[in-house]
Amino acid sequence: MADNKEYEAHDVEGSHPLMVHVTAPTSLPEGYSFEAVLADGTPFSCKVPEGGVEEGQTFWVPLPLDIETNRISAPTGRWKDGLFDFLSLGCFHPSFLCACCCSTISMAQIMTRLHLTWLGLPGPQIATKNTFKVVLMILAAYVVYSTSLELASMPYDPENLPPVLWALKSLGSTAFSVYSIFSLCNTRRSVRIQYSIPEQQCHGYEDVVCACCCTCCVLAQMARHTGEYETYPGKFLTKTGHPVGTPLTV
Repeated sequence: MADNKEYEAHDVEGSHPLMVHVTAPTSLPEGYSFEAVLADGTPFSCKVPEGGVEEGQTFWVPLPLDIETNRISAPTGRWKDGLFDFLSLGCFHPSFLCACCCSTISMAQIMTRLHLTWLGLPGPQIATKNTFKVVLMILAAYVVYSTSLELASMPYDPENLPPVLWALKSLGSTAFSVYSIFSLCNTRRSVRIQYSIPEQQCHGYEDVVCACCCTCCVLAQMARHTGEYETYPGKFLTKTGHPVGTPLTV
C-alpha cells in the first residue's frame, strides 16, 4: 500500500471514508453483507445500502480501514489542493498540459484511474476496462467528422456556407460538447463520492458549474487528486497519465 501517513487523520475515525463502487451480483435486500472484490483482486466485505439493490446495479460502499491494497495516497473529505492550483506542479507538467491542450485525453485518464465508464459513471469491470480506448475513439470520430466537413466546404467562406454543411457542423460540435460536459460532470461527482468530498458552493450544481466554466482547472485538479505525482512521474498518452504499473485509486 502507498504510504498514506500524511492523510491518515482523515480516515481514522471513518468520518470521511474512501468509497468504492460495487456491482450487485444479484438482487439483494438492505443490510445484506457479501464479499466483493477490488479491481486488483483484493476481497473485502460490504453491506447493501438502504433500499436494497437490483442485479447489475452499481452502488457505493465505504472501503474498510483494515483493507491492505496497493493504491495511491490521496486525502478524503477534501481536495488535495485548490481548483486554481493548476501550476503547482509546473507549467510543463502533463497534468496541466493535457488538461489545457487535450481535455478529452485528460478526462479519459482520470476515468481509467477510477474505473469509470466512458460516461464518467461507475460500472462493472467489463464496462470500464476499455474506457480510455472508447473515449479516444469518440474524440477521433469527432475530429474526422469535423475535418471532413471542413474539406467539403473548401474554399471556406463562412458567409456563404451551404445550410446543410452549417447544420451538420453545428450538430457535431453540439453533440460533442454535450458529451464532454455531461461526462466531465459525472467524473467530478464520482471523484467527490469516492473521496467523500462535499460540495462547497452551488450545492447541487457545483459539478455542472465547474465543468462548464472551469473545464481545464477542474481536469487538472482531478488529475492531481487521483494521481500521485509526488511519487510517480506524469505521462501524456498512457491510459492513466502515469507509467504503466503505477497503482490506481482502488
